[in-house]
Amino acid sequence: MRFSDYILISLQNIWRQKLRSALTIFAVVIGATSVTIMLALVTGAKGFFTSQFEANGVLQQVVVSPKADITNYDEAQHGGGGNCDSCVKLTDIVANKIEALPHATGLARVLTSGSVEAIKLGDKKLTVNQVKGYDTNGVITRTMVAGRDLDGNDKTGVITVSSDYADKLGFKSNYGSLVGKKVDLITRNWYTGIGADIPKPQMQPGANNEPNNKSTVLSATVVGVSDSNSDSQVVRAPLDWVHGMNMNQMWQPDEAYNQAAQEKCQRRTPGPCNVEQKLVLVSQDMVERNGYDSFVVKADATSNTAGLVTEIKKLGVGAADAQSYIQSQIQIFNIVGLVLGGIGGIALLVAAIGVINTMVMAILERTREIGVMRACGAKRSTVRALFTFEASLLGFLGGIVGIAVGYGLTRIANVFINKQLASNSFQVHNIIALPLWLIVTVIAATTVIGFFAGLYPASRAARLNPVDALRYE
Repeated sequence: MRFSDYILISLQNIWRQKLRSALTIFAVVIGATSVTIMLALVTGAKGFFTSQFEANGVLQQVVVSPKADITNYDEAQHGGGGNCDSCVKLTDIVANKIEALPHATGLARVLTSGSVEAIKLGDKKLTVNQVKGYDTNGVITRTMVAGRDLDGNDKTGVITVSSDYADKLGFKSNYGSLVGKKVDLITRNWYTGIGADIPKPQMQPGANNEPNNKSTVLSATVVGVSDSNSDSQVVRAPLDWVHGMNMNQMWQPDEAYNQAAQEKCQRRTPGPCNVEQKLVLVSQDMVERNGYDSFVVKADATSNTAGLVTEIKKLGVGAADAQSYIQSQIQIFNIVGLVLGGIGGIALLVAAIGVINTMVMAILERTREIGVMRACGAKRSTVRALFTFEASLLGFLGGIVGIAVGYGLTRIANVFINKQLASNSFQVHNIIALPLWLIVTVIAATTVIGFFAGLYPASRAARLNPVDALRYE
């Protein structure tokens, strides 16, 4: 028999029992649709996750931390500072060594300050966990939804805020109106950095020299609003200003002046001398003492980040690239995909049982027909191939319809997802899609399932004795 004959006869037999065939195909459709939607969701989420890193250029970045044993990229992104025995102070000298490495095209120093506790605009006051600053040399880029990012001309008095702050300040869907507004950064009570009013201690006996428990208000202008989807709950300021916020100012005796004054007094007046002590306001540079929180290094190509990480670690510091972090997250998506695919596979297993049942019933109904075919010279292999092909066709048709239904449902789902993404300032849309490999895989899987489900009924049909089959009523 020709291949076209198998197709024609199989379609005729399927059409002969329309209701039973339709129910069998429907069972396959349910399984195929389930697998299609579940894998499309996982594939779409995985692609969306990766695209966010690609959009920000993070795939070419290496985050450097003081911790020599750092392995977690997410931890490195938020600064790996802290006191530890294995930590290496991140200084400008270390930064220069890293920039001189092969494949390193730029480096941005990152510094945070936890001295600001709130941002205030009018009667609205929001909590601030930290103010973050970095070199504005293009290594670190942010997606801005209004205004501009910080640039090299910014020194003090300007900030950018993430869009979630703008929403809470009353500028949701109107971020441009926040740009140019004056806000107050309210520091914690113990703040002694730039702009702090530190009372001069009184040196007289019995004087009240309680520490300053008043917060400082730092005025700032909002120059831009960044996308909170990749940069949430962040207030950013120029690196120089954040550096100043980390200064520790205090009044200390002017030792040289006081000693000279004491010696001069003793030369004039024999006996004890009561010389008024002179105090000077000194600034302790905490960055010089502790180093920067982290560095972000840009590689010349994504393929060179792993090698750059190895070279940076030779300097005794910690380093992590986005690739390892992304791969670990993708593994999670793959596991979820296997679990969801397995759930859909159960539905396909049930459909396979339905195909077996349909084909067994077809054998019972067409026993005399099989006998006639065998009496007319049809080989056992021909009968076996005919029933196997018919079962495979049931699976194939179920896969085609399942893909069509899955495509329709994903289109509907994308409408709602796109609205949600737009409301959260995401620029992407239609993240759930059916890639060609998924379409081919689902159709091939349902066809193969139909094929294997039809093996037993086809073998049973091929073993029928022609004489007994012709007598069958």
